[in-house]
Amino acid sequence: MMPMPVLEEKRRAALARALGQTLQKRAQAVAEMPEWEAMRQRAHDIRAGAMDRLFEHLDAFERAAAANGIRVHHAATAEDACQCVIQIARRLGVTRAVKSKSMVTEEIHLNHAMEAAGIRPIETDLGEFIAQLKGDPPFHLTAPVVHLTRDEVGKVLAVKLGVPFTNDPAKLTMIAREVLRREFLDARLGISGANFLVAETGSIVLVTNEGNGRMVTTLPNPQGPRVNVAITGIEKVVPTLRDAAHLLRMLARSSAGARLTAYTTFIQGPRARSSGEEPSGPDEVHVVLVDNGRRGMLRDARLREALFCIRCGACSNICPVYHRAGGHAYQSVYNGPIGAVWSAALWDTEQAAALPFASSLCGACADVCPVKIDIHHAMLWQRNLATLRGRVPAWQRWAWRLWRMGMERAALYRAGSRLARVLLPQVVLNRLARPWTSKRDLPPLAAKTFHELWKEEA
Repeated sequence: MMPMPVLEEKRRAALARALGQTLQKRAQAVAEMPEWEAMRQRAHDIRAGAMDRLFEHLDAFERAAAANGIRVHHAATAEDACQCVIQIARRLGVTRAVKSKSMVTEEIHLNHAMEAAGIRPIETDLGEFIAQLKGDPPFHLTAPVVHLTRDEVGKVLAVKLGVPFTNDPAKLTMIAREVLRREFLDARLGISGANFLVAETGSIVLVTNEGNGRMVTTLPNPQGPRVNVAITGIEKVVPTLRDAAHLLRMLARSSAGARLTAYTTFIQGPRARSSGEEPSGPDEVHVVLVDNGRRGMLRDARLREALFCIRCGACSNICPVYHRAGGHAYQSVYNGPIGAVWSAALWDTEQAAALPFASSLCGACADVCPVKIDIHHAMLWQRNLATLRGRVPAWQRWAWRLWRMGMERAALYRAGSRLARVLLPQVVLNRLARPWTSKRDLPPLAAKTFHELWKEEA
């Protein structure tokens, strides 16, 4: 397993402040709800029931969506999902598309596939827009550039857009708004995700705090048909509108410490032309249901709970490892504690298999999860799977065996400590431990153990 790099001190402190403020807002929002634990249990039960009858609910959603005029597509793999979107774009004859924030599109690498097909995707979420200009993947599930300072954002916009440098948040927002507004008005293809799919009504539920989601999905275009494509995982289905309403309350409080997100949009289908009023909304609505490994998670009783995730990002906000390493250290679309579980489940690579090991198993992620996912035990199970599949390097297995032997025998532990004080400073050992030291420095051991200090004081 390749260990994670550690963020530099200043950036780590800035990240801790930002995430700390989010956690404080969350605590205040939760304090308003004395029945919070009962709400968490209900949210857990809703998601568990949805997964127990997943394909039944998906069939019901597809029937209701079709009745609303929505076209539903099934994508077994990431490649299938990308090709579905590209075919729609080619039918329209478009060379660019506007996108609302969607982690599933990051998962399937839709932007790269569209660019390879000659179609330019434009991220319209402010954080995603900045990350796209910078050429970086999202740093956090809900806050893509939470690690950047105002000065860094100003430099990105100045260099990439050719505007005068400023670090004023209001001015930076206005610069992005001016650029993106032209894209909204000209685009004929809008791509979004979906926070939930309601089986009862065939509705697509989308939440944002900037309003860009509505501009992407519902703004009509006078130059030709406006098409909205919602790309989402099959696990996002919920049985009823009442269930969706409850989960929306949990999502907003856990993600941003708010009672509700600024914009909550229910898309029922393409715009109606029969009424006397001016029609609004897209001419076509498509939903691409992505599997890409989710059925495998559903079959594993110890990973099924991970499918309950509503992508609030609270587990990352509280995780000490995430605070220390940051989102990019995971080298995965899905980062943080729940991201480690998902990544190891979706991608059979040594890098993904290593992520569940980047945890102290403190359980804070499970305590904060609004749908009560047992995240740290899911990571423990992923560690077991990684070992069984031979994804744990031999040197690491031997290192843990030696560590266990030392921890089980006091005399061996003391002898090992004395030996380590001599060998650790040596360059030869650093070379042998390069999978660790290539990412971080080995700290010096204390001159004396607690046992030795206790004996001296006694």
